[in-house]
Amino acid sequence: MLLESGDRIELFFEDDPATTIRATVGRLLSDRDEGMGIEVEDYAACWIEITVDEPSGIDAKQVVLLGTDFQYRLNGRRVTVRKKQDWLVRSSGVPGMRRN
Repeated sequence: MLLESGDRIELFFEDDPATTIRATVGRLLSDRDEGMGIEVEDYAACWIEITVDEPSGIDAKQVVLLGTDFQYRLNGRRVTVRKKQDWLVRSSGVPGMRRN
């Protein structure tokens, strides 16, 4: 799954799947952008700045790590990331109305 700035996502903690965090992707950063050294390249593939829509117990600004193991982590906890779809697709496959 490719994420881009402005994408709306949902995150689910793997150790607490009942908790859903809705957020908007801000920036995608490399290790160099984050000020990390080359030793991190073995562990981190990408850093994703997000803004949580409804912060409840966590800061609104967060960073999700995509590791080289293709696992996402938020504050050290594994999360599942799901990209929210903005378009409905009719059975013909033609994009339909935009959701709000």
